[in-house]
Amino acid sequence: MVPMNDAEWPVKLRKLGFTAGGIVEIILVTRGADGALNAAPMGVKHSGGVLEIRPYRTSQTYRNLRLGGEAAINVTHDPLLFLATAFKYEVRDQPHVCADMSLMEADSCVYVMVGDEGSLSDDQASFGAEPIRIVIKREHPIVFSRGRAEAIEAVIHATRVKVFQRQGRIDEVRVLTERIAECAETVRRVSPEDSPEGRTIAELWRIMRDWGVQA
Repeated sequence: MVPMNDAEWPVKLRKLGFTAGGIVEIILVTRGADGALNAAPMGVKHSGGVLEIRPYRTSQTYRNLRLGGEAAINVTHDPLLFLATAFKYEVRDQPHVCADMSLMEADSCVYVMVGDEGSLSDDQASFGAEPIRIVIKREHPIVFSRGRAEAIEAVIHATRVKVFQRQGRIDEVRVLTERIAECAETVRRVSPEDSPEGRTIAELWRIMRDWGVQA
């Protein structure tokens, strides 16, 4: 655990990859009114020492954040974790969510206190989140992989495919499916088939076929 004063937070967050003014993808764990923990991929924006969480209003994450209290921002580059937490009911192998709201498989965890709700659009809300502590789980650096990055990008696109298909927005589904195919082609070229990113793409295509989406 890393205790800090307010002036140190921006520096520590930058070291974890939270670029000032930029949006990064993390896995957020929140707690519901019944105490159940929910893990979901989420875009988070870093502004100074404060983080902004941007959930869709239809999500369980949104309902949990409205309760306030603590949440856990789990930092990872593993595409399989993004896949499993994005599609909980379609992916059998789920990550282990610890009682302290960290993912056992995550590289680090930033605990935050959830603040007031704001609005980005009719569909998307925002919540300020003040960091209160950091737990570093893995300190060894890992090389950048285009395959891992593109696999995570594909998962993010697929979360929108599911929503748009339900809404009958077929043209947007087609555009996103083409983008996923481009991501998959990059993964095929740079990563082994049995790598985490290769397995992520294969599983993602299976899930989309189950939705009736033609790749």
